[in-house]
Amino acid sequence: MEDYKDKADYLYRLQYDNKNEVRKLSIAQRIELLKKLKSGIEKERKNIQDSLYKDLRKHPLESDYTEIFPALSELDLFIKNLHRWAKTKKVKNNLIFWGNKAYLSYEPKGNCLIISPWNYPFLLPVMHLTACVAAGNTAILKPSEFTPHTTQILESIIESTFPKKHLAVFTGAVDETSYILTKKFNHIHFTGSTKVGKLIMQAAAVHLSGLTLELGGKSPAIIDKRSNLKDVTQKLIWGKMVNLGQTCIAPDYVLIHEDIEQDFINEFKTQCQQCFGNDSSQSADLARIIDNRNFLRIKNLIDDAQHKGAKIVWGATFKANENFISPTLIRQIPQNALILEEEIFGPVYPIITYQNKEEALNYILQGNKPLSMYIFSSCNDFVNYFSNNTSAGAVLVNEVLVHIQHPRLPFGGINHSGMGQSTGEYGFKEFSHIKPILKMTMPLTPSKLLSFPYTAKTRKMVNFMLKWL
Repeated sequence: MEDYKDKADYLYRLQYDNKNEVRKLSIAQRIELLKKLKSGIEKERKNIQDSLYKDLRKHPLESDYTEIFPALSELDLFIKNLHRWAKTKKVKNNLIFWGNKAYLSYEPKGNCLIISPWNYPFLLPVMHLTACVAAGNTAILKPSEFTPHTTQILESIIESTFPKKHLAVFTGAVDETSYILTKKFNHIHFTGSTKVGKLIMQAAAVHLSGLTLELGGKSPAIIDKRSNLKDVTQKLIWGKMVNLGQTCIAPDYVLIHEDIEQDFINEFKTQCQQCFGNDSSQSADLARIIDNRNFLRIKNLIDDAQHKGAKIVWGATFKANENFISPTLIRQIPQNALILEEEIFGPVYPIITYQNKEEALNYILQGNKPLSMYIFSSCNDFVNYFSNNTSAGAVLVNEVLVHIQHPRLPFGGINHSGMGQSTGEYGFKEFSHIKPILKMTMPLTPSKLLSFPYTAKTRKMVNFMLKWL
């Protein structure tokens, strides 16, 4: 195969030259492409499951409900609603524009680059490609080099659905990604760490490319002391152990009232044993850390916390040959511990206690704005206190993770946790330019009323506008 620079140049030029043809595709034609993509995924379901097991040791059931089903669901949503979403919409006029016509028109941004991560290596590229295609763009997909088996099946599905001049997969690692980022794209969509997101933002700034960043951060799970701990614990175990914690919206730490900390720990232990047995490494339900580098990174966070005085109250067993870390609880963590500063991205829950809600709020506000915030309480005042006094990409009450699958809600972060929005209609708009169109049909237009030379009539008109419009 040719040098990666040659391949990047070839794919970029191919799509750049073709983007004006792709933008002419009718909504019906775009929907047919989405239907074909959906059919390809359905046919390859077993191969997708096998690939995800090889890359992440995901249970086939987990692959179904965290990768395949939401991808198909997103395609269904676009297929059913794209005609309505893409329709030019008339907007109301005020008195100045009375009798004229104003519209909002959705046009493609052009040639796009989508950079996807390894943690959900099938769902995320399909989800963003769906929105990109629906909006009428071309796209180069750069998947993660850490999930080669999933990339292979994904590339096969894409190549059987789209010509390379419309959608193409460009593989590689840091050098390949750095090179493709030197190209002038109309829009770049990146999902990954905040650290890398800053580099993507710098690359986009060179060409003033449009940019969507889906990042991460330290998403808190705030537990009211009046909560049903059995219910809360079951949800938190699921939310953290799906994909073995390698989920950008996984709860990163537990913020719990000090009066119920021990009760929470006891319940967590009980529920973990019921879910995974006495030796969680033998559970067929748990995935593995993606590679040894990330295994060691998480282990270092745990070791650092212990070295600085934190207490392990559950778990922290390691199998380096499998890149496995058991579900882990840590308490009494000093503020200078790395585990309180870095996103964990693994099956570890630091426990932070608070005496009152003001103390809990201050702890959250000291950090960056998280991608998600989880509040567990039956008290509306408690929920509203945290929801109204903090900023997060999303707030979920008495549940975890599932908001990303809601068909009418956007997904995205804010500042440190990202920018822009994805999924559903919001994803379609993110890959579109919303173009205003104003048609002046009345003879007396604003420029006529305000034209030179300025006179007493002009002054009366301005005074009228200042008072009444």
